[in-house]
Amino acid sequence: MRAIYAACVLAPAIVSAAAAPTPPRRPADFAAPAVAPPLPPPRPADLPPSPPPAPAPLAERPEEPAACDALLASGTVKAARVEPMTGPNGCGIAAPILLEAVILGDKRRIPIEPHPVLRCDFAAEAARWIAADLIPSLEAKASHVVRLAGVGGYECRMRDRLSGGRLSEHARGNAMDLTSVQFANGGVFLLASRANDLDLAAHLHASACGRFSTVLGPGADADHETHVHFDLEPRRDGRKICEWDSR
Repeated sequence: MRAIYAACVLAPAIVSAAAAPTPPRRPADFAAPAVAPPLPPPRPADLPPSPPPAPAPLAERPEEPAACDALLASGTVKAARVEPMTGPNGCGIAAPILLEAVILGDKRRIPIEPHPVLRCDFAAEAARWIAADLIPSLEAKASHVVRLAGVGGYECRMRDRLSGGRLSEHARGNAMDLTSVQFANGGVFLLASRANDLDLAAHLHASACGRFSTVLGPGADADHETHVHFDLEPRRDGRKICEWDSR
């Protein structure tokens, strides 16, 4: 009797447990799809790199009034003050001089023709090169020098006279062109001639390029085939340009 009662009590529990639904089994190879973040569009292969930022313009070297006083009192040049030069696009010289001649250590006066109008500090440097390097080197090989000819100074223009270009150092009185040197015996030395004595030409090339920041002559471009250009253009990195094929 007791066994029958137990069976009757437990049977519904067994039936209820057996009747409860179970979820289906998860397939062994099921995996949730991975969702990758979106990628940016590819960079075109021919897209040029971004240009570097342009450097700030180099400040112009101011003219020092004391430079003119010192030059005119030095006894190394014959020069006269002239009225300030002005022009468009930044042309001009605040305190220009007309350089008429260089005076050597033996007091000889070497005329410069035509007389260039220049900044005083550039005129002083040019006079030093003429008196200390150019004339002694030439007179060691030839007769006494009596004149420098074909000289160019201040001129309000762009470089190479190209419109839209950069302002020439001539437009600031900070440059000089020189074509020839004349001797007492009638001889002429052409600075741009490739027929010059090689040792002399090499010496003048080295001395000019050591003193000036820019030297342009034959080999630089077509505009400098007949003369040599000298200037003191300031550059941010102190770099010099020397393009004078003196060989």
